[in-house]
Amino acid sequence: MPTRRHLLATVGLAATGAGCMGALGDEGDGDSEGTATPTTTGGTVRLGELAVENNHEENHQIQLAIEDGDDVLHLGTYDLEAGGSTTVDGEWLEEDGDYRIHARLDDGEVRTADISEKGSEETDCVRVLVRVGRSGRLDIWDGAGCEET
Repeated sequence: MPTRRHLLATVGLAATGAGCMGALGDEGDGDSEGTATPTTTGGTVRLGELAVENNHEENHQIQLAIEDGDDVLHLGTYDLEAGGSTTVDGEWLEEDGDYRIHARLDDGEVRTADISEKGSEETDCVRVLVRVGRSGRLDIWDGAGCEET
């Protein structure tokens, strides 16, 4: 399993990375300014779904890292054609964790989202979409609650 140091070197994380959170399934482009995501961690939550999507008219590469506390669970690079998408599978689909997602578009800045902050008494599962919008901007969107299968 990769170390945290390997994650930081691979993805090029800055210690003060900020993310953009919004509602999954928002009808907008996802290119709004969004809000900064605090880097402190909350409780635990299950990631019911994690997808990467490119809505831009050009092909893009997205680097993705998933952390649970201090453990790096996943490092991946996804080459997406215009209009392409993929689902990312892993242990987070079955287990609650203190998840943070780091995403980087091409050679750009890293965006970080602390997903565990979305967990609550009413919601123990969150869906996440890492998305390149029509304008070419990378955002991380979430939707609280998952339908049980």
